[in-house]
Amino acid sequence: MKLILTEQMQACVKSALNSSEFPKEQVEEAETIVNVELCGTKEYPISVDLLKQLPKLGENVYLHELMKGSGVYIEPKPVKPKNPEFEAYLEKLREQQKEKEYNEMVASAITSKDQKFNLGIQPDEIKEIKTHIVSIFNIGFSMVAVFAAAYKASQTMIDDYGWQILIGLSGAAIIGIVEGLLYAKYAFESTTGDKRKKKAKHKITTL
Repeated sequence: MKLILTEQMQACVKSALNSSEFPKEQVEEAETIVNVELCGTKEYPISVDLLKQLPKLGENVYLHELMKGSGVYIEPKPVKPKNPEFEAYLEKLREQQKEKEYNEMVASAITSKDQKFNLGIQPDEIKEIKTHIVSIFNIGFSMVAVFAAAYKASQTMIDDYGWQILIGLSGAAIIGIVEGLLYAKYAFESTTGDKRKKKAKHKITTL
């Protein structure tokens, strides 16, 4: 076992080295200890075997007195050299993470600008509005087409211009009612479905 070297221990070792009875197998350790500069927080070891020899070599001190202010010396863990390839890999990961965070920040800013331009309407809602507009336009187009077809067909059957217009308008009205009912059904189902999705999403979020 080794203890932490103190100034008192160092002084006793230095004095004991002058003795002719100093054990040869511990001379090397003793000389190393004598040349150590005790400064700062760095700790240096000294073996218990060497400390036990000091009272025997004429040093007017007891072992327990030498051990005052000392403690068990713990060998510091060797610092492993860094792997350049691993460090390069870590640096690459850091750069990728920074780029990802930057892209998310930019995407968030762009989304905010788009929402501001769209008067705060969400993209899904804009898509739904476009669908409704297209459906209404198709209904109008269908009514015009049916009116034209019915008007042309009536010209081959009757010569009265008023009846021709009336037949054309009747056909347009019928197709308009049918298309309108289908559109109303679609709009109702679409609105109900969106509400259900929002409720389900809200429930999942609040779990």
